[in-house]
Amino acid sequence: MDIQELANRCYQFLQEDPKHPSLHFKKVGQFWSVRIGIHYGALAVKEDDNFVWFWIGSHPEYDRLLSGG
Repeated sequence: MDIQELANRCYQFLQEDPKHPSLHFKKVGQFWSVRIGIHYGALAVKEDDNFVWFWIGSHPEYDRLLSGG
């Protein structure tokens, strides 16, 4: 399964049940974080009652982004 398919699947889980255990959905500073498979993550912002994903990448990229590096 490629990253696009994984992201679509996780987004569906998020819409149906944000507490789905595979998502590891949590607030990180001003953003919301979700796991996409074992190698990727996504960041979202909340707009009204929706979450808008603005970034998807690898865990090392995620760590660099959140650390400001």
